Amino acid sequence: MKKLLPLFLLALFCGCVSMTGTYSYIPVGPQNLSQTITDSKTMPVYVAREDITRPWAGLGLMRIKNLPNDRTVIAGEIEKLKLEAAKKGADALIINQYFEENAPTMKYPVTIAAYLVKYLDELSEADQLKVQQFAQQAAMENAK
Repeated sequence: MKKLLPLFLLALFCGCVSMTGTYSYIPVGPQNLSQTITDSKTMPVYVAREDITRPWAGLGLMRIKNLPNDRTVIAGEIEKLKLEAAKKGADALIINQYFEENAPTMKYPVTIAAYLVKYLDELSEADQLKVQQFAQQAAMENAK
């Protein structure tokens, strides 16, 4: 029993600091940029790409599935997304929320997708080169 107590406490602790739903991250841009941590509390959240007025590129896509359809829970999860996005070097997020495809009413689970935005007008020359190289490599792969 003494051996199980630390495992139980670890599982309990990990559950307290994790996100409520199922979390995933897909990188879609260069991941090795010099990261300056953005303050997640002031990180802009957009609902459309057209709302961003600065030059930018995408770093990745974060998604949380199976959230309860509760405004308080969703708002808390967006704050957690902002914190994780800041750790990955994002300057802003584009947020989309949708219901599961087979869920016709508001009582079913919600999925939040967040596109990580990196502003390009404040990048170092080295980071600008990394972005250009990534874009060239992606273009070559798409041409195949």
